Amino acid sequence: MLDLTSDYCVSAGISFKHLAHEGAFLARNAKYADRAASGKFITIYPPSDDALYAVLNDLAERLDGLGGPYILSDLRWKDSPLYVRYGAFTLRYVRNERGEPVPAIEDPQGRLCPDRREPVFSFPDWVRPPDFLLPLLKERSASGPPADFPFTIRSALHFSNGGGIYLADDRESGATVVLKEARPHAALDQDGRDAIARLRHEHDILTQLADVDAVVGLRGRFTAWEHEFLVQEYVGGGTLSTEMARRNPLARPDPDGAAKADFTRWVVDVTSQVERAIDQLHDRGIAFGDLHPGNVLLRGDGRIALADLEVATRGGEDGHIGIGAPAFTPPDRRGAYAADRYALGCVKIAPFLPLTMLCALDTGKARTLVDAVEALFPVPDNWGRDVLDDLDLGPSPWAGTPHQMARSTALIAGAEDQPPGPGDDRRSAATKRPDWRAIEDSIARAIQQSATPERTDRLFPGDVEQFTTSGLGLAHGAAGVLYALSASGHGRHAGPEQWERWEGWLLRRVREQRAPHRLGFYDGLHGIAYALEEIGLRDEALETLEEAARGEEHGALADGLYGGRSGIALNQLHFFRRLGDREFLDAAVNHAQRIADGVARPEERGARGPAGLLRGPSGSALLFLHLYREADDRGYLDLAQQALEHDLRSCVHVERDDTLLVDDGQRTLPYVADGSAGIGLVLDEFLRHRDHPDFTTALARIRRAAQPELAVFPMLFQGSAGLLGLLTHLRRPDKHDARLEELIAGKRDRLRWHMLGLRGEIAFPGDQLLRLSMDLATGSAGILLALAAVRDDDLPILPFLTRATAAR
Repeated sequence: MLDLTSDYCVSAGISFKHLAHEGAFLARNAKYADRAASGKFITIYPPSDDALYAVLNDLAERLDGLGGPYILSDLRWKDSPLYVRYGAFTLRYVRNERGEPVPAIEDPQGRLCPDRREPVFSFPDWVRPPDFLLPLLKERSASGPPADFPFTIRSALHFSNGGGIYLADDRESGATVVLKEARPHAALDQDGRDAIARLRHEHDILTQLADVDAVVGLRGRFTAWEHEFLVQEYVGGGTLSTEMARRNPLARPDPDGAAKADFTRWVVDVTSQVERAIDQLHDRGIAFGDLHPGNVLLRGDGRIALADLEVATRGGEDGHIGIGAPAFTPPDRRGAYAADRYALGCVKIAPFLPLTMLCALDTGKARTLVDAVEALFPVPDNWGRDVLDDLDLGPSPWAGTPHQMARSTALIAGAEDQPPGPGDDRRSAATKRPDWRAIEDSIARAIQQSATPERTDRLFPGDVEQFTTSGLGLAHGAAGVLYALSASGHGRHAGPEQWERWEGWLLRRVREQRAPHRLGFYDGLHGIAYALEEIGLRDEALETLEEAARGEEHGALADGLYGGRSGIALNQLHFFRRLGDREFLDAAVNHAQRIADGVARPEERGARGPAGLLRGPSGSALLFLHLYREADDRGYLDLAQQALEHDLRSCVHVERDDTLLVDDGQRTLPYVADGSAGIGLVLDEFLRHRDHPDFTTALARIRRAAQPELAVFPMLFQGSAGLLGLLTHLRRPDKHDARLEELIAGKRDRLRWHMLGLRGEIAFPGDQLLRLSMDLATGSAGILLALAAVRDDDLPILPFLTRATAAR
């Protein structure tokens, strides 16, 4: 296809581009690649409608029969592998309705407008598609299941580039089934197989296993459009993944021994069934290849059924698995049967502690997780030994030498305080007393040693968002890391020469960036300016603020703290307090007034919008509280109250646990960024100024929501470090709360579950636990800040929050 297309374009003098190599082609066509761009291989730029028509007809003839994946974002030309999209030829940027830089396209008047890139076809408002495209547009708008489609779709359960999974009713029998869709040439695996090939393979495997009760039942296969569908038994009891999250007592505030015992019996029963099922598959010469809790279905009578066997293999130990769930895939290239045993070991751990992804980053975490499960739950004798045998893990050379890893392990474990007595049972162990200052120092060294000033795209490894939003800003970029190091006591004095290089890198990148900067506090220039001021670079901070002021003249801004007016205004107020320049105060008040207009008209905000501290009304409430303290104007306090009341309407009261969580329509969230903990931080600050019984009750419930021992992620914004920060924020200088101190100590100690060895130091995994992160939002810098806040009563976990101990 590339040879034919490139020869044509070169001979016709038409510009084109294509993916550079096979690895990029496979990545672009992977099962979970970006759906808005999946399948795209070659892009041609015809200079006119007439040229477009010629290209479509000429290439359709030349490429006839080659086929290709369906491009969701584009308009297909008849039955060919050619697709049309209206978009920008060169990469330029404009600010969208939220004030964020996005790719731009130019309209006939020369104005830049957002170039929308979504998994649906659209075209700019001013474009009139040529007549030869109109029949295709009409056909696309009228698309739907063919009249003879044998099933009625009830709902979509899942989407990927390979197709959807649907709950459906058989029109003839009325039976409820599950349909698994496969699109041709899409969702390629490492062997180049597309979704169709894997679906046919799964059909053959399920046919071979038709008499195995612990495998989901096969009901048929059919073709509609160009897609193929597998018809499977509907197992109505949900998945092990969903049920283990719902039942785990560690996810509740005050689990008792009976709840842990009941949960343990259920987990052991289910995972024992899974083990027997895997043994049956192996006896048939089949390796599952993708065993994880989401592929273990639960029947109403307690029996299990394994599902999604599209990557199952035949041939035993010589086979290798191409794709799989990361937390259940071994970190080495072992045989397929052994990989199933590894996944089985992870499935046994995950219902108790869903942290098995850590084993891929530091294989020593397997022992940590097994020891923790045995200490917390009454699992059977030899449970841990059997699990470790299944995992069969060696050292982690990618994370450090054996000596370095032993040093990290010892630091995480702490010193022995009290050895077990002769009458203690097998779960007793020496009490460990971690040296938290030594742990902090080690985390700081790991962050510092990870710096790469020789790179231009980022200074510290962090969340992949740094490559989309900013490798410079407070949340995911260099500014946030430098701020956290400095605020926690690991600043310039720890290495002046290094700091000069890091500061120089940040300033150089801010000044040289060609695309428009984001403006916000956590994603853009205002946060960078704040960090520069905090680390002692005032002139450079003011220079950055001037650049931000020029950007504010163009485009709208959201209200939120993360990237909108609330964060910008709080930063302007911060600089007014530092410098006494009333221009900063006036600018902050101007932003606050615009936000206040929306708060005063709640009907314009809509029934549901972003909730929480960083993007919801609580961020605006924090701004109003600061302005109240500055101006002593109770109107600002009234506005803060209204904003908090609005945010609390996004919360749900879980009566069983007496907790309060943000309900975002899909999940209930306790975290700092967009959960109830962030709201609780501002409620606490509000209650220092005005009594409000409903707010007091809400804060107590939010505190309970922060208590559970288990959090899947350790990070500051969306994990246990942020919950630790909330509990620490609730300390009072004039009142010792023994229970609160116990919760703080426990929450801090549980961070050790997530600590990983890195060349003799301690690091943390970021979002989804897939890779180490050093940034403020998801990684070690944010966790370092939370740990420092525990020992320093004057240090807030995030800028603009005010500790009661510091306000006395």
